[in-house]
Parts: sequence; C-alpha cells; structure tokens
Amino acid sequence: MTNTTDPTRALADFAAGPLTMPDDLIGLIEECVLDLAGHSAFAARFAESSPAFRDGVRAIDPTGGGFTVIGEAGSYAQGQAALLNGAFAHTMDFDDTNVYGVLHPGAPVIAAALAAAEAVDTRGRALLEAVAVGYEVASRIGAALGESAYDRGFHVTGVAGIFGAVAAAGRLRGLDGTRLDAAFGLAGSLAGGSMQYLENGAWNKRLHPGFAAQAALMALGFAQAGVAGARDAVAGRFGLLAGHSNQPRPERLTDGLGRDWVARQTGIKPYPSCRLTHGAVDAALALRAQVPDAERAAVSLAVTLSPKGFDIVGEPLAAKIAPRNIVDGQFSVYFQVACAWLDGRADWQSYERLGDPAVEALARRIRVDADAQLKGPAARLRVVGLPGVQVDVPVPAGEPSTPLGRARLTQKYLSLATPVYGEARAHGLAERLLSLRDAPSAAALVRSLRTDA
Repeated sequence: MTNTTDPTRALADFAAGPLTMPDDLIGLIEECVLDLAGHSAFAARFAESSPAFRDGVRAIDPTGGGFTVIGEAGSYAQGQAALLNGAFAHTMDFDDTNVYGVLHPGAPVIAAALAAAEAVDTRGRALLEAVAVGYEVASRIGAALGESAYDRGFHVTGVAGIFGAVAAAGRLRGLDGTRLDAAFGLAGSLAGGSMQYLENGAWNKRLHPGFAAQAALMALGFAQAGVAGARDAVAGRFGLLAGHSNQPRPERLTDGLGRDWVARQTGIKPYPSCRLTHGAVDAALALRAQVPDAERAAVSLAVTLSPKGFDIVGEPLAAKIAPRNIVDGQFSVYFQVACAWLDGRADWQSYERLGDPAVEALARRIRVDADAQLKGPAARLRVVGLPGVQVDVPVPAGEPSTPLGRARLTQKYLSLATPVYGEARAHGLAERLLSLRDAPSAAALVRSLRTDA
C-alpha cells in the first residue's frame, strides 16, 4: 500500500521493492541507454567544454581510477566518472526528455547507474530495471515540482534528477527502503540547479546532471554508513516541493505508483537543442518545401509556442535572435528555425552557423508569440503573407506517440559514435546495447564503452 503520509518513503519503498515492469518500458530504456552512449561519446571527444570538465575532475581527485567514462580512455574515481558521464550526456542537449516530469531523466540517472553497476556488477536486466526506477522517481518528482519551478529559476533536471540517480544506484547497491529513504533525505540538501546560465550561455547547465549523479553517490554512501537523513525530504513542510515550486502537486509523487509508469512518457530527441524548440523545427522542416528555393531566404515567419516555450526559447532577446555561443543557440527558437528553414536540417553542425549573416537576417524576420492552448514543445509555424502556408505540430518527433523508431535512433547513434569508436566498433556496441537485457555482466558492457577497451 502506498504511504500517503510520507510520499518520500513511498518512493523509497517502491525503488527498493519488487517490480511489475512492462516489457515496452524495458525496450525504451535500452533505447535511452544507446542514445545516451552515442551523444555522450561524441561530446566527450568534440565538445568545447569537455577538456575543462576533464581537467576539473582530475583536479578534484588526481589519482582515483577504476570507473568508466563513455568515450574516454583510462578510468576515473567513481564520483568523478559519474560527474563526467552526466555532464557529457547533457552537453549537446541531445538527451532524452520526459514531458510529464519536465526534465531530462537519462543524464543523471544513467550516469549514476553505470557507476553503481560497474562497482557491484549485475546482469543487464537488473541495470535496466534500476534505470527505469530512477526515471520513474525523477519524473514523478519533476511533475510534482511542475513548470513553476522554472519560474523560480530552478533547472528541474538537476533538482529532481538527483533523486532518480539515488533510486537507480541505490537499487543496484541493494539498499532497502529505510536506507534509500535516508539517502533521499540527504539528497534533499544536495539538490540544485540554477537557470541563471541562460544569462550568458554558461556551462553550468551541462554540469547539472553530472553534479546530481555524483551527489547521489555521496548521499548513498552516507546513508549506507548509517547517517540519518531528513524525513519526507520531498513533500515535507520544508522539503523540496516547498522550496522549489510555486505550485507543487504532491499527488503526482504517488498516484498510481508501481502501476502507471510515467517513465514510459520519455521521448528521444532528433535535434540537439532545447526540447521546447523541437515542435517549431519539425514545422519548419515540413513547411519549407512549400516555398520555392529562390524565395525561401526572403520570407518572414510567425512561430507560436506554449507560454513556457516562449519564456525559455522564444523571448525576443539579443542572445536569442543573434546567439554567439552554443548554449544560447540551443535555447533560441529563432536560430533553430532559421537553420532548419535554410538548410533543411537541424544538427550539431548547425552551430557552425552561429554569427552567419543569412541565419541572423532570417532570425530577425521571425516573430514569436505564445498561445495558452499549446502545451510543452508544441508549436505552430506560418509563412507571413502566404495564406494557408501553415503547419501545427502538437507533438514533436521523438515522443512516445511519435517515436523515432529503432532505425532512425540507431542512425542518430551511429552518426555520433562512429567518429569516436570507428564504424565496426560503433555497430558492435549498438547491437550489445540494444540487447542489454540479455547481458550477463553489466560491468563488462560498461567498460566496453571506453575507447581503449
């Protein structure tokens, strides 16, 4: 029976207890792990922030080793490996999203789970189940915080992600509900993530899931040692919801817990940018063929987003109309739509267009407004002055109702993993990751993601 007087303990008991998990969720989590492996490896090798992240974790612990970072040679201390895996997984803003929980569950949860699985070893199925539990906990806490957490300046991926990371890694470590509850209690004092990075395109955002994964392992270590954690750290009087949300919905923590898996509402991104730009990008790619090539660069476009989408990616600020760094470009519907409209694609190479006069000229002719009838990443796009040249995208590609499919997902993975591992090895890893449930040793599979394995 769900504990309604202490929802945090209910989540702990769920995470530690027996599961009835639908097969389609196991398949989805396999796909999420594959997806994360591809863009994490690419980010580790090619992202401009990665050398500094590596130097930073080495400065924290210059001698520790034994744990894998995807796309890296050698090894790191467990906490540092979790930090880097979480950070690299979020660097490209290419990681999965759960619209119900308004967050990216995979980066913090999988990063912590990989570190735990490498330490204790287990079968692949057990790793997948732990990750699914982590997604469920993170997404439910994100939903309970709601969009108003963003209004208060909090990045929900970091704030709620630590609890999902605790749940996943704690389950792999074999903690019972009491110890997991203590770890949640400690995690409540470690949860964080500020949206202030939007002011200057800072790298804080990329680090948030890594911080959450590393801090989750610290909370678990203290809890396993017998340290008492705060009771009901999520829904209590001074708990997470009270401190981080204007309109908390605590009922979302436990309604249907163990029966209705909200983790199944996780989508996989086709474009490396904030999910709130994706409906508009889909619309631009669908609509551009209706305008002759010779006229396409001269049109004016009108984009309509959800209110939250407008707040985060659509405000007519200089950093969005003419972004000068990748983070600003990831959070600019102007830049994303302009690139998609002009080039017929939106990918990591699009950021080479930062500062391009043609992109910025079109961006200045894009008007963005909000419609309260639109939700999440939904969007509407029309060509100004051309009646009927309009498209509505209520649900962008990659959501459970509009899935990419394994063929397109694998293509995405290979486009990112092949430059790191080589073609043959990238294909081999894809086959192993997509059959993770059958792996006899999760630790061996994790170690195979090193470039010098």
